Amino acid sequence: MLSLDVPGLSREDLTIGIEGAVVRIESKADAKRAVRAAYEFPLAIDTSVSEARLENGVLTLKLGKLLPVSNVTQLPIN
Repeated sequence: MLSLDVPGLSREDLTIGIEGAVVRIESKADAKRAVRAAYEFPLAIDTSVSEARLENGVLTLKLGKLLPVSNVTQLPIN
């Protein structure tokens, strides 16, 4: 879970971008105040189970982890 204080901003003022393990939070150009933050996590974020909530000036993100998938290929022995 990640929390960020953003008093005076509405849902429409903010954008949240997730790319792999990086979460970027920015205010739009016409917002009352400027907010810009980026966080990198050890595992990629699963956006299908993640959610964002804005209440009383506090943005809270509940982020799900994408578990790594093994790409091991078995090599036959001749």
